[in-house]
Amino acid sequence: MPGSTIFYMPYATGIRRRRTPLRRALWTVLAACALVDCKAGLVPARPVIEFHVAAQANHNSPIPVTLLAVYDRKLFERLSEMSAKQWYEQRNQLRRDFPGGDAFTEWEWEFVPGYTPPPAVVEIPRDANALVFANYRSPGPHRVRLGPHQRFRIALGEDDLSVTTLDAEEGKR
Repeated sequence: MPGSTIFYMPYATGIRRRRTPLRRALWTVLAACALVDCKAGLVPARPVIEFHVAAQANHNSPIPVTLLAVYDRKLFERLSEMSAKQWYEQRNQLRRDFPGGDAFTEWEWEFVPGYTPPPAVVEIPRDANALVFANYRSPGPHRVRLGPHQRFRIALGEDDLSVTTLDAEEGKR
């Protein structure tokens, strides 16, 4: 037909798509997974650390404990050679030498012998190396390196500390 105009309907299929908050959230999550390595996750690792303190730990004296997440490789090697006593003597200077948390982040606790504290959840970036120092009165390094696990039990014994990976224990069950 000459002179006739064809009109197109905006929803020719009869299906009307609504932009709901749920649909937007779904698309946002899918876009985030496409942009980020989904295996690595969207957030840093959040290890859970359980502490067990022996009744006669540290000759029945409180035990200062420090967890370090170290981002600088050379600093990590230097700290890995220190004893807990050296760490506690030099930590104020190290804080001044590496201000702003760019080289390391620390978490500190002090535990009384026989006390069972609640588990601690810390946020350690995946590219960081982790060390634990416990300031015992007895001689020794009193330092432990943490691996890339998600759950640990740090046992503060009478004269030294030890670390058990809880991920491995749960896998055996």
